[in-house]
Amino acid sequence: MSGTASASSGEALRDELAQLTLELCRIPSETGFEEQIADHVESVCVRAAGESSVTRIGNSVICDPAGGSATPGTPTIALVGHLDTVRCASDQPVEIRDGRVYGCGASDMKAGVANMIALLHRRSGLTAARPVWIFYDKEEGPHAENGLGPVLDSGTLPPLDLAVVLEPTDRALQMGCMGTMHGRLTVRGTRAHSARPWQGENAIYRAIPLLARLADLKRREVTWGPLTFYEVMVATRAWTENSANVVPDRLMLNVNVRFAPGRSGEDAVAELRALVGDAADVEITDIAPSGKVSLNHPLIEPWRTRNNLSLEAKQAWTDVARFTERGVPAFNFGPGETGQAHQAGEWCSIESLEHNFTRILDLFTHPVDRTK
Repeated sequence: MSGTASASSGEALRDELAQLTLELCRIPSETGFEEQIADHVESVCVRAAGESSVTRIGNSVICDPAGGSATPGTPTIALVGHLDTVRCASDQPVEIRDGRVYGCGASDMKAGVANMIALLHRRSGLTAARPVWIFYDKEEGPHAENGLGPVLDSGTLPPLDLAVVLEPTDRALQMGCMGTMHGRLTVRGTRAHSARPWQGENAIYRAIPLLARLADLKRREVTWGPLTFYEVMVATRAWTENSANVVPDRLMLNVNVRFAPGRSGEDAVAELRALVGDAADVEITDIAPSGKVSLNHPLIEPWRTRNNLSLEAKQAWTDVARFTERGVPAFNFGPGETGQAHQAGEWCSIESLEHNFTRILDLFTHPVDRTK
């Protein structure tokens, strides 16, 4: 291929990926309202692979073109992306400008979904592994409501050898993921009229020693080979439910705990309760496990080395954890910028879209060396 033809081909690919991302960003899909985007993705899958290859579970879509005709011995790799976004900023632009695609969810993670669709359009050339596409809903909400759980429990998927979660990773390969837990701490006092506060005990003031204890906590390093995860425990919300002229008898705190691979949710709960002691009542409102780290995996490491991908720890929770707790190795590798996730004015660079697409394409077109 001539240099001019190659440049033209690259430009066409970048334009395709940008337009696919923009199209998805134009479809509202706040968590809990994914029906419209699920309809769109289902239609795309049916046109690309045929109706018999597509399964709809609520507002999640599975596309498995190989079905029962997969080549024996060929690894099966899932491409995984969530369809929902957080609530969008009121002034969020939706456009292509200055080498970027702007839109709510552009980085987290409609760029990843766009790359999944672009790969689906090229499915006939993905012969080194059997791809299965999983588009799912409600990732940005509580762990218990996440749409990937019903997909994995449905019995619809073939046995998986690997899962690629296309969350934003800044062009790096991010392994494992942090577990996450939310606890509601209730500090109790005695109610009184605010004109006579000495008749009560202000729950806000009673919470100060506990808040100071939380503020003094340092991040804790946990290493896995070359990777470093940081465990943290942080207050993220504080509120009362009394009138403005009442000394509050309760102050509620939300504390988010992030725990590294190798630690259980039970350990994290026990640590939070030990820290709080009798200063507050503790109620666990949401918990999700950490994701296992799959270093030196035969399907991952040769591909990573071949594509010169840097290796990082995933300092957040992703659905890698749902796969690894079921015994399926998984990693995070998506086109988005992590610093743009959930931002007002969110964007993803077109260069990152192309970088991610070409590397994942290589995963499905470069034969696995089974002699190693």
